[in-house]
Amino acid sequence: MTVSQQKWLTLLILLSLLSALILGGFAFQLRETRHQLEAIHSQRLDSYDAIEEIMYFNIERANAIRGLLAYKDRRFLESYYSMSQQAEELKTSITNDPRTPSSLIDLLYRDGIWEQGATQVLVFYERGDIEAATELAETMTDQRQTILEDLRALKKMQYEDIRKQLVATENQIDTLIQALTSIAILLIATLLVLSFLIFKTRKKDRLQ
Repeated sequence: MTVSQQKWLTLLILLSLLSALILGGFAFQLRETRHQLEAIHSQRLDSYDAIEEIMYFNIERANAIRGLLAYKDRRFLESYYSMSQQAEELKTSITNDPRTPSSLIDLLYRDGIWEQGATQVLVFYERGDIEAATELAETMTDQRQTILEDLRALKKMQYEDIRKQLVATENQIDTLIQALTSIAILLIATLLVLSFLIFKTRKKDRLQ
């Protein structure tokens, strides 16, 4: 093998290694981006689902209080305590999760104030002071409605935030795929040219 052929062959090997490194780097980045996309789905949507559940518990507990005061049926009281226990477990898990946004923590705090009022309604009811219990329950209606509206607004805001992040991540994936394709085509073309030059050099050496 002549010195010229050795140079071409060395260059071909180096370019092949460089191609493998570049393609491998892009493939790794693409995989990490896909993992990021999956993380957005799982982490953000967890908070989204938590908001939905809190809304459900709030509505059910408020309905239980109204039913208790209207029909004097203690089965509504059992429903209230059951919903409260489930809500408390959910709130604890949300509060202990470092990924929970501060806006949701603030709503949980406000919901805790509403719960204190609901507890006081039940205290009045157990004392037999239905009038005081009903009056307090009525004053809590606007507060509960405000919390629910804020929860819905937060849910919508999180949904929009998720959508924007997903679009941005998908655009990043598309860009990486386009760049990966362009580099692969360029490297293949370069390798073909070098292979042709090596073949041409060998053919020329045989003729000589």
